[in-house]
Amino acid sequence: MTIGDTHPFDAVADITAAVADPAAPERTRPEFDSGDGPHVDDAGAQAIADAVDLPLLRL
Repeated sequence: MTIGDTHPFDAVADITAAVADPAAPERTRPEFDSGDGPHVDDAGAQAIADAVDLPLLRL
């Protein structure tokens, strides 16, 4: 997500929203849970990566 000129950053990627359970946003979606609760599995890591707008990185 891009943000305005008054913010110190060019953009922000909300990685929490990328893996949050819509029914309980404070929890990780079951399909992304590694089994221990706070850490995501490989599918969760991919969801986080997909949340980043790569052109904003100007690679």
